[in-house]
Amino acid sequence: MRDGVLVSAIAEERLSRIKTDSRYPRRAIDAALRIAGVEAGEIDAVAFSSKSDWLWQTLYNKHARFSVHDWIDECDFYWKPVLLEGKQVSLFDVLDRFIHHGGPDIGKEPYFPFLEQARNAPPEQWGALGDAIRCKTLKEHLGIAKDKVHIFRHEDCHKAYGFFSSPYRKEPALMLTIEGGGDDSSATISTMSADGAITEHWSSNLVQAGRLYAYVTLILGMKPGQHEYKVMGLAPYGNEYHGKRALEFFRRINRVDGIEIVNDGNLPDLYYSVKDGLEGERFDGIAWGIQTWLEELLCEWVENNVRHFDLANVILSGGVAQNIKAVKSVSELDCIDRIWAGPISGDGSIGVGAAWLACAKLKPEMEIAGLGTIYLGTEHDGKSIERTVRDRGLEKDFEIVERPTPDDAAGWIANGHIVARFSGRMEFGQRALGNRSILADPRRAGSVETVNNKIKYRDFWMPFTPSMTNEAAGELLVNPKDYYSPYMTMAFDLKPGLAEKLPAVVHPGDKTARPQMLKRGDNPGYYDLLKALGAKTGFECVMNTSFNLHGDAIAESPDDAIRTFLKSDLDILLFDDLAVSRVELNGKDRS
Repeated sequence: MRDGVLVSAIAEERLSRIKTDSRYPRRAIDAALRIAGVEAGEIDAVAFSSKSDWLWQTLYNKHARFSVHDWIDECDFYWKPVLLEGKQVSLFDVLDRFIHHGGPDIGKEPYFPFLEQARNAPPEQWGALGDAIRCKTLKEHLGIAKDKVHIFRHEDCHKAYGFFSSPYRKEPALMLTIEGGGDDSSATISTMSADGAITEHWSSNLVQAGRLYAYVTLILGMKPGQHEYKVMGLAPYGNEYHGKRALEFFRRINRVDGIEIVNDGNLPDLYYSVKDGLEGERFDGIAWGIQTWLEELLCEWVENNVRHFDLANVILSGGVAQNIKAVKSVSELDCIDRIWAGPISGDGSIGVGAAWLACAKLKPEMEIAGLGTIYLGTEHDGKSIERTVRDRGLEKDFEIVERPTPDDAAGWIANGHIVARFSGRMEFGQRALGNRSILADPRRAGSVETVNNKIKYRDFWMPFTPSMTNEAAGELLVNPKDYYSPYMTMAFDLKPGLAEKLPAVVHPGDKTARPQMLKRGDNPGYYDLLKALGAKTGFECVMNTSFNLHGDAIAESPDDAIRTFLKSDLDILLFDDLAVSRVELNGKDRS
């Protein structure tokens, strides 16, 4: 942040190439400073998010390194004895069992000394020890003194991120956070004044929505912390006939009581009890049940709070706010005028929230600019890209097109080719929004099969999403409240007849789409491509998925882009100043 303006942000995974990497983000810190043109000595403050117990899973990089079987092993080794058998199991035993997931050099990780320090200290001191090792690591890395470090509550970072990223932040808002867990809660209710002042009215650590969704993901054979979206994508294929018993089971876990979500204590744990309770239920019925229950819970909770606080401007934050189908259901409530869920509203954004809190704390008179752009990552100049292409010898095996235009790219896509676009600054967050994207013709149902089978290797039931001009959004989407959704955080129905015309960008089960609405000022090159595509196809819309192979982080560098191109059946790799093609670009329709 510089003077309240967010100027750079990047996730460690893009540079380490380990998806959901949660170790000390040395590479990302260095890159963010380099992008911003800031030297360490110029930094006025450093903000950390989360105050308690954050080091345990970071040390063995759980969300990045655990397999499905590791998650189950952890349940068998720790949660079952502790929650169901009344036994004592030390967290150090858990760490010792799983620490190898941190890699062969785990002992060299800067946070590793915390392990021995905490072994010799009572649990009430672990938080302070963790904060101390954060400050020590930062000083060794950047020479920044402890008095410049500010550490904020996890939940408050979610609130700040949700509020300041919202285009509606100039007015008071109802702020609801809901997630697997934070420092002390899994859900909160707050009101925000127009200047960002937070008043928390309620919090609870007994709201199980985020945790339950994670363990249902595990029960269905997928990875918690990464694959919840796959359960959400599977849900529309289910129905009440197959999912009624699952829904009734989930309704026993949490319910809404006034403005609160309460837990009646019916389940002693969320893996074994849920697995046993769902035994014999169909997989699609389970997915339908958990999604239906979540939407019911959120809608009733939001509606009660909107009426109680008389605030129709609603902001959702925390991991559960990444459930785009639930956000859609909430958005359709009659009592709501505006709704916002920021891009990457889960824990990947709380560092940004912490930075905004530090700005507000240190310079309360300074206006915070909010999320002016999502294109906050690295950029690679044309000469370095050309040099990389030449060094890799791509001209020997592929056609090289010099200075491709948006009209060229639109023509390739309209003719059925699959194009990977690597342009400008990389997006921040989970969604590729045009600059690190794989693009295809939204009119062709075959685009889905081609991208799935030859490039992405995604689960067959998962839909792809559209990028569209903001003008086209008004023509294509059912959006009576004129919501603005530039970051693929909300699903919409398409207007009658359009789902059949744009089959590659709707969910086959419920015919919804999760769009990126693009204004020209946000990304002129990508916008011009969409306009050119509209001139050729009649739709200023493209099928867009992230530029990576399944399980990989999104491409950050030209090397990443070329490696992905060579390991897949992508037709064309499109840079700003050149394109690399493995197909003849003669306009022939390959379908």
